[in-house]
Amino acid sequence: MAKPYGAVGLAASVLALAGGGIALGLELERRLVSKRLHAERGEVDEEPFFSLRSPGPVVTTPDGVQLHTEVDELPADGGDSPAGADDELTLVLVHGYVLSLDCWHFQRKYFRNKIRIVLYDQRSHGRSGRSAGELCRVPQLAKDLLQVLDEVAGDGPVVLAGHSMGGMTIMHLAKDHPELFGTRIHGVALFSTAAGEMADYSPIRGLPGRAFGKIAQPTMAVLNRIPEVVEKSRTAGSDLSFVFTKRGSYGSDVPPSYVEFMNQMLGQTPMSVISDFYPAFAELDEYEAFQVLSQVETAVIGGEDDAITPVRHTDKIIELLPGADVRRLPDCGHMGMIEHHEIFNGVLADLIARVRRNLS
Repeated sequence: MAKPYGAVGLAASVLALAGGGIALGLELERRLVSKRLHAERGEVDEEPFFSLRSPGPVVTTPDGVQLHTEVDELPADGGDSPAGADDELTLVLVHGYVLSLDCWHFQRKYFRNKIRIVLYDQRSHGRSGRSAGELCRVPQLAKDLLQVLDEVAGDGPVVLAGHSMGGMTIMHLAKDHPELFGTRIHGVALFSTAAGEMADYSPIRGLPGRAFGKIAQPTMAVLNRIPEVVEKSRTAGSDLSFVFTKRGSYGSDVPPSYVEFMNQMLGQTPMSVISDFYPAFAELDEYEAFQVLSQVETAVIGGEDDAITPVRHTDKIIELLPGADVRRLPDCGHMGMIEHHEIFNGVLADLIARVRRNLS
Protein backbone atom coordinates (compact mmCIF):
# COMPACT_ATOMS: atom_id res chain seq x y z
CA MET A 1 0.00 0.00 0.00
CA ALA A 2 0.95 3.63 0.24
CA LYS A 3 4.47 3.70 1.56
CA PRO A 4 6.06 6.86 3.01
CA TYR A 5 8.94 6.63 0.55
CA GLY A 6 10.17 8.83 -2.25
CA ALA A 7 8.47 12.22 -2.24
CA VAL A 8 6.17 11.21 0.59
CA GLY A 9 9.18 9.95 2.49
CA LEU A 10 10.89 13.31 2.17
CA ALA A 11 7.92 15.00 3.77
CA ALA A 12 7.63 12.30 6.42
CA SER A 13 11.33 12.50 7.16
CA VAL A 14 11.24 16.19 8.00
CA LEU A 15 8.28 15.76 10.31
CA ALA A 16 9.64 12.59 11.88
CA LEU A 17 12.94 14.26 12.62
CA ALA A 18 11.11 16.98 14.47
CA GLY A 19 8.88 14.60 16.40
CA GLY A 20 11.18 11.64 17.02
CA GLY A 21 14.70 12.91 16.73
CA ILE A 22 16.03 11.10 19.81
CA ALA A 23 14.76 7.68 18.76
CA LEU A 24 15.91 8.25 15.20
CA GLY A 25 19.33 9.34 16.41
CA LEU A 26 19.72 6.18 18.47
CA GLU A 27 18.71 4.00 15.54
CA LEU A 28 21.08 5.85 13.24
CA GLU A 29 23.87 5.31 15.75
CA ARG A 30 23.09 1.57 15.80
CA ARG A 31 23.26 1.57 12.01
CA LEU A 32 26.72 3.15 12.01
CA VAL A 33 27.98 0.76 14.69
CA SER A 34 26.56 -2.20 12.78
CA LYS A 35 28.28 -1.10 9.58
CA ARG A 36 31.60 -0.79 11.39
CA LEU A 37 31.26 -4.25 12.98
CA HIS A 38 30.33 -5.86 9.64
CA ALA A 39 33.39 -4.25 8.06
CA GLU A 40 35.66 -5.39 10.88
CA ARG A 41 34.37 -8.96 10.71
CA GLY A 42 34.40 -9.08 6.93
CA GLU A 43 30.76 -10.21 6.94
CA VAL A 44 29.06 -10.43 3.56
CA ASP A 45 25.43 -11.30 2.89
CA GLU A 46 25.42 -13.18 -0.39
CA GLU A 47 21.66 -13.36 -1.04
CA PRO A 48 21.45 -12.80 -4.83
CA PHE A 49 18.70 -10.19 -4.96
CA PHE A 50 17.63 -9.06 -8.46
CA SER A 51 19.19 -12.22 -9.95
CA LEU A 52 16.06 -14.30 -10.66
CA ARG A 53 14.94 -13.76 -14.24
CA SER A 54 12.80 -15.54 -16.82
CA PRO A 55 11.42 -14.52 -20.21
CA GLY A 56 7.78 -13.55 -20.52
CA PRO A 57 5.58 -11.96 -23.17
CA VAL A 58 4.99 -8.22 -23.20
CA VAL A 59 1.35 -7.39 -22.45
CA THR A 60 0.16 -4.21 -24.17
CA THR A 61 -2.88 -2.65 -22.51
CA PRO A 62 -5.64 -0.87 -24.48
CA ASP A 63 -4.15 2.50 -23.47
CA GLY A 64 -0.76 1.48 -24.84
CA VAL A 65 1.14 0.66 -21.64
CA GLN A 66 3.54 -2.26 -22.06
CA LEU A 67 3.51 -4.52 -19.00
CA HIS A 68 6.70 -6.46 -18.31
CA THR A 69 5.99 -10.09 -17.41
CA GLU A 70 8.16 -13.05 -16.46
CA VAL A 71 7.15 -16.72 -16.37
CA ASP A 72 8.93 -19.44 -14.40
CA GLU A 73 7.79 -22.54 -16.24
CA LEU A 74 7.88 -26.01 -14.73
CA PRO A 75 10.55 -28.32 -16.20
CA ALA A 76 9.34 -30.84 -18.74
CA ASP A 77 9.55 -33.61 -16.12
CA GLY A 78 7.25 -31.72 -13.72
CA GLY A 79 10.04 -30.57 -11.42
CA ASP A 80 9.33 -30.84 -7.70
CA SER A 81 5.57 -30.54 -7.97
CA PRO A 82 3.75 -33.10 -5.81
CA ALA A 83 2.98 -36.47 -7.36
CA GLY A 84 -0.34 -36.29 -9.10
CA ALA A 85 -0.43 -32.48 -8.91
CA ASP A 86 -2.27 -30.65 -11.66
CA ASP A 87 0.59 -29.15 -13.66
CA GLU A 88 -1.86 -26.66 -15.15
CA LEU A 89 -1.97 -24.76 -11.86
CA THR A 90 -0.34 -21.32 -12.05
CA LEU A 91 0.70 -18.99 -9.23
CA VAL A 92 0.37 -15.30 -10.13
CA LEU A 93 2.24 -12.83 -7.90
CA VAL A 94 1.04 -9.21 -7.78
CA HIS A 95 3.35 -6.64 -6.18
CA GLY A 96 2.62 -3.40 -4.34
CA TYR A 97 3.11 0.35 -4.61
CA VAL A 98 6.60 1.66 -5.53
CA LEU A 99 7.96 -1.90 -5.75
CA SER A 100 8.54 -4.32 -8.62
CA LEU A 101 8.20 -8.03 -9.24
CA ASP A 102 11.65 -8.38 -7.63
CA CYS A 103 10.02 -8.01 -4.20
CA TRP A 104 8.88 -11.65 -4.56
CA HIS A 105 12.50 -12.85 -4.53
CA PHE A 106 12.14 -15.37 -1.70
CA GLN A 107 8.79 -16.72 -2.90
CA ARG A 108 10.10 -17.11 -6.42
CA LYS A 109 13.22 -18.84 -5.15
CA TYR A 110 11.18 -21.26 -3.00
CA PHE A 111 8.45 -22.13 -5.51
CA ARG A 112 10.57 -22.43 -8.65
CA ASN A 113 10.18 -25.92 -10.16
CA LYS A 114 7.26 -26.61 -7.79
CA ILE A 115 4.56 -24.66 -9.63
CA ARG A 116 4.33 -22.49 -12.73
CA ILE A 117 4.81 -18.85 -11.68
CA VAL A 118 3.70 -15.68 -13.47
CA LEU A 119 5.00 -12.31 -12.31
CA TYR A 120 4.61 -8.83 -13.78
CA ASP A 121 5.44 -5.23 -13.00
CA GLN A 122 2.41 -3.06 -12.38
CA ARG A 123 2.00 -0.14 -14.78
CA SER A 124 4.60 2.62 -14.22
CA HIS A 125 6.59 0.27 -11.96
CA GLY A 126 9.73 -1.75 -12.57
CA ARG A 127 10.27 -2.52 -16.25
CA SER A 128 6.72 -1.75 -17.32
CA GLY A 129 5.83 1.35 -19.32
CA ARG A 130 4.58 4.63 -17.91
CA SER A 131 0.88 5.22 -17.50
CA ALA A 132 -1.16 8.39 -17.75
CA GLY A 133 -1.61 9.71 -14.22
CA GLU A 134 -5.39 9.48 -14.26
CA LEU A 135 -5.16 5.71 -14.86
CA CYS A 136 -2.89 5.10 -11.87
CA ARG A 137 -5.80 3.76 -9.86
CA VAL A 138 -6.78 0.39 -8.42
CA PRO A 139 -9.68 -0.24 -10.87
CA GLN A 140 -7.24 0.07 -13.79
CA LEU A 141 -4.75 -2.22 -12.05
CA ALA A 142 -7.51 -4.85 -11.81
CA LYS A 143 -8.06 -4.56 -15.57
CA ASP A 144 -4.33 -5.02 -16.11
CA LEU A 145 -4.34 -8.12 -13.92
CA LEU A 146 -7.22 -9.61 -15.90
CA GLN A 147 -5.30 -9.03 -19.12
CA VAL A 148 -2.22 -10.73 -17.66
CA LEU A 149 -4.39 -13.68 -16.65
CA ASP A 150 -5.88 -13.91 -20.14
CA GLU A 151 -2.64 -13.49 -22.10
CA VAL A 152 0.00 -15.04 -19.84
CA ALA A 153 -1.50 -17.25 -17.13
CA GLY A 154 -3.43 -19.42 -19.59
CA ASP A 155 -6.76 -21.18 -19.27
CA GLY A 156 -5.81 -23.43 -16.34
CA PRO A 157 -6.58 -22.91 -12.64
CA VAL A 158 -4.88 -20.02 -10.85
CA VAL A 159 -3.79 -19.02 -7.36
CA LEU A 160 -3.37 -15.26 -6.85
CA ALA A 161 -1.07 -13.73 -4.23
CA GLY A 162 -1.03 -9.98 -3.71
CA HIS A 163 1.06 -7.80 -1.44
CA SER A 164 -0.23 -4.39 -0.36
CA MET A 165 -1.49 -2.61 -3.51
CA GLY A 166 -1.33 -6.00 -5.21
CA GLY A 167 -3.86 -7.32 -2.70
CA MET A 168 -6.10 -4.34 -3.44
CA THR A 169 -5.79 -5.15 -7.15
CA ILE A 170 -7.03 -8.69 -6.51
CA MET A 171 -9.91 -7.44 -4.36
CA HIS A 172 -11.08 -5.12 -7.12
CA LEU A 173 -10.84 -7.91 -9.68
CA ALA A 174 -13.17 -9.94 -7.44
CA LYS A 175 -15.66 -7.05 -7.41
CA ASP A 176 -15.53 -6.58 -11.18
CA HIS A 177 -15.40 -10.25 -12.18
CA PRO A 178 -16.90 -12.47 -9.47
CA GLU A 179 -17.53 -15.17 -12.08
CA LEU A 180 -13.78 -15.92 -12.20
CA PHE A 181 -13.53 -16.93 -8.55
CA GLY A 182 -14.23 -20.59 -8.00
CA THR A 183 -14.15 -21.34 -11.74
CA ARG A 184 -10.75 -20.09 -12.82
CA ILE A 185 -9.24 -18.53 -9.69
CA HIS A 186 -9.20 -21.15 -6.93
CA GLY A 187 -7.05 -19.54 -4.24
CA VAL A 188 -6.13 -16.05 -3.02
CA ALA A 189 -3.42 -14.88 -0.61
CA LEU A 190 -3.60 -11.33 0.77
CA PHE A 191 -0.38 -10.09 2.35
CA SER A 192 0.02 -6.84 4.32
CA THR A 193 -2.87 -5.10 2.62
CA ALA A 194 -6.04 -3.11 3.28
CA ALA A 195 -9.53 -2.96 1.83
CA GLY A 196 -10.28 0.68 2.63
CA GLU A 197 -10.20 3.43 5.24
CA MET A 198 -6.74 4.58 4.20
CA ALA A 199 -7.59 8.30 4.05
CA ASP A 200 -7.08 8.49 7.81
CA TYR A 201 -3.68 6.82 7.66
CA SER A 202 -0.49 8.61 8.65
CA PRO A 203 3.01 7.09 8.83
CA ILE A 204 3.98 9.69 11.43
CA ARG A 205 3.03 9.14 15.04
CA GLY A 206 0.97 11.95 16.49
CA LEU A 207 -0.01 13.40 13.10
CA PRO A 208 -3.61 12.62 12.02
CA GLY A 209 -4.00 10.90 8.69
CA ARG A 210 -5.97 13.63 6.97
CA ALA A 211 -3.43 16.20 8.14
CA PHE A 212 -0.64 14.07 6.67
CA GLY A 213 -2.54 13.81 3.39
CA LYS A 214 -2.84 17.58 3.20
CA ILE A 215 0.91 17.92 3.72
CA ALA A 216 1.97 15.08 1.43
CA GLN A 217 0.10 16.15 -1.70
CA PRO A 218 1.43 19.74 -1.93
CA THR A 219 4.90 18.52 -0.93
CA MET A 220 4.92 16.08 -3.84
CA ALA A 221 3.69 18.83 -6.17
CA VAL A 222 6.60 21.03 -5.16
CA LEU A 223 9.16 18.23 -5.45
CA ASN A 224 7.81 17.31 -8.89
CA ARG A 225 9.09 20.68 -10.09
CA ILE A 226 12.68 19.73 -9.26
CA PRO A 227 12.80 16.08 -10.34
CA GLU A 228 16.53 15.95 -11.13
CA VAL A 229 17.49 17.15 -7.66
CA VAL A 230 15.05 14.82 -5.93
CA GLU A 231 15.94 11.73 -7.97
CA LYS A 232 19.64 12.31 -7.41
CA SER A 233 19.11 12.56 -3.65
CA ARG A 234 16.89 9.46 -3.60
CA THR A 235 19.34 7.25 -5.47
CA ALA A 236 22.47 8.51 -3.73
CA GLY A 237 21.79 6.51 -0.57
CA SER A 238 22.78 7.35 3.00
CA ASP A 239 22.73 5.96 6.50
CA LEU A 240 19.69 8.15 7.21
CA SER A 241 17.74 6.75 4.26
CA PHE A 242 18.77 3.26 5.38
CA VAL A 243 17.22 3.88 8.79
CA PHE A 244 14.00 5.29 7.34
CA THR A 245 13.67 2.40 4.90
CA LYS A 246 14.27 -0.12 7.68
CA ARG A 247 11.65 1.50 9.94
CA GLY A 248 9.11 1.68 7.13
CA SER A 249 9.67 -1.86 5.85
CA TYR A 250 10.62 -4.17 8.69
CA GLY A 251 9.62 -4.87 12.28
CA SER A 252 12.76 -6.73 13.36
CA ASP A 253 16.52 -6.61 12.90
CA VAL A 254 16.97 -7.91 9.38
CA PRO A 255 20.28 -8.30 7.53
CA PRO A 256 21.50 -4.99 6.09
CA SER A 257 21.21 -6.44 2.58
CA TYR A 258 17.43 -6.71 3.04
CA VAL A 259 17.25 -2.97 3.68
CA GLU A 260 19.55 -2.14 0.76
CA PHE A 261 17.39 -4.38 -1.44
CA MET A 262 14.35 -2.28 -0.52
CA ASN A 263 16.29 0.95 -1.02
CA GLN A 264 17.22 -0.09 -4.54
CA MET A 265 13.65 -1.03 -5.48
CA LEU A 266 12.26 2.18 -4.05
CA GLY A 267 14.92 4.25 -5.79
CA GLN A 268 13.90 2.79 -9.15
CA THR A 269 10.38 4.26 -8.88
CA PRO A 270 10.28 7.85 -10.21
CA MET A 271 8.90 10.46 -7.86
CA SER A 272 6.21 11.38 -10.39
CA VAL A 273 4.91 7.78 -10.27
CA ILE A 274 4.72 7.95 -6.49
CA SER A 275 2.70 11.13 -6.86
CA ASP A 276 0.43 9.66 -9.58
CA PHE A 277 -0.64 6.68 -7.45
CA TYR A 278 -0.86 8.36 -4.04
CA PRO A 279 -4.48 9.64 -4.36
CA ALA A 280 -5.70 6.12 -5.18
CA PHE A 281 -5.46 4.99 -1.58
CA ALA A 282 -7.76 7.65 -0.14
CA GLU A 283 -10.40 6.41 -2.62
CA LEU A 284 -9.99 2.76 -1.67
CA ASP A 285 -13.15 0.79 -0.84
CA GLU A 286 -12.96 -2.91 -1.71
CA TYR A 287 -15.11 -4.39 1.05
CA GLU A 288 -17.66 -5.83 -1.38
CA ALA A 289 -14.97 -8.19 -2.65
CA PHE A 290 -15.03 -10.45 0.38
CA GLN A 291 -18.34 -12.08 -0.39
CA VAL A 292 -16.69 -13.25 -3.61
CA LEU A 293 -13.32 -14.12 -2.09
CA SER A 294 -15.00 -16.27 0.56
CA GLN A 295 -15.93 -18.73 -2.20
CA VAL A 296 -12.30 -19.80 -2.73
CA GLU A 297 -9.40 -20.93 -0.54
CA THR A 298 -7.79 -17.91 1.11
CA ALA A 299 -4.83 -16.97 3.28
CA VAL A 300 -4.22 -13.66 5.07
CA ILE A 301 -1.04 -12.39 6.74
CA GLY A 302 -0.38 -9.07 8.45
CA GLY A 303 2.48 -7.77 10.53
CA GLU A 304 1.85 -6.36 13.98
CA ASP A 305 4.57 -3.76 13.34
CA ASP A 306 3.42 -2.78 9.86
CA ALA A 307 3.90 0.99 9.59
CA ILE A 308 2.26 1.21 6.17
CA THR A 309 -0.93 -0.87 6.35
CA PRO A 310 -1.37 -1.17 10.11
CA VAL A 311 -2.45 -4.55 11.42
CA ARG A 312 -5.97 -3.31 12.15
CA HIS A 313 -6.57 -3.61 8.40
CA THR A 314 -5.54 -7.26 8.55
CA ASP A 315 -7.90 -7.72 11.49
CA LYS A 316 -10.75 -6.30 9.42
CA ILE A 317 -9.98 -8.65 6.53
CA ILE A 318 -9.85 -11.59 8.93
CA GLU A 319 -13.34 -10.68 10.15
CA LEU A 320 -14.60 -10.66 6.57
CA LEU A 321 -12.90 -13.95 5.62
CA PRO A 322 -13.69 -16.24 8.57
CA GLY A 323 -12.61 -19.34 6.65
CA ALA A 324 -9.16 -18.06 5.75
CA ASP A 325 -5.83 -19.37 7.00
CA VAL A 326 -4.64 -16.32 8.95
CA ARG A 327 -1.42 -15.12 10.56
CA ARG A 328 -0.95 -12.01 12.67
CA LEU A 329 2.84 -11.88 12.98
CA PRO A 330 4.75 -10.13 15.78
CA ASP A 331 8.03 -8.38 14.92
CA CYS A 332 6.85 -8.12 11.32
CA GLY A 333 6.70 -4.97 9.23
CA HIS A 334 5.19 -4.19 5.85
CA MET A 335 7.67 -6.26 3.86
CA GLY A 336 7.02 -9.48 5.73
CA MET A 337 7.44 -11.70 2.69
CA ILE A 338 11.11 -10.66 2.77
CA GLU A 339 11.55 -10.28 6.52
CA HIS A 340 9.81 -13.55 7.48
CA HIS A 341 9.85 -15.28 4.12
CA GLU A 342 9.87 -18.78 5.63
CA ILE A 343 6.47 -18.17 7.25
CA PHE A 344 5.00 -16.51 4.17
CA ASN A 345 6.28 -19.31 1.94
CA GLY A 346 4.79 -21.91 4.27
CA VAL A 347 1.36 -20.25 4.28
CA LEU A 348 1.41 -19.92 0.50
CA ALA A 349 2.51 -23.55 0.11
CA ASP A 350 -0.38 -24.68 2.33
CA LEU A 351 -2.81 -22.60 0.24
CA ILE A 352 -1.52 -24.17 -2.98
CA ALA A 353 -1.78 -27.65 -1.43
CA ARG A 354 -5.43 -27.02 -0.46
CA VAL A 355 -6.22 -25.81 -3.97
CA ARG A 356 -4.54 -28.87 -5.48
CA ARG A 357 -6.54 -31.18 -3.23
CA ASN A 358 -9.76 -29.45 -4.26
CA LEU A 359 -8.87 -29.72 -7.94
CA SER A 360 -8.08 -33.42 -7.65
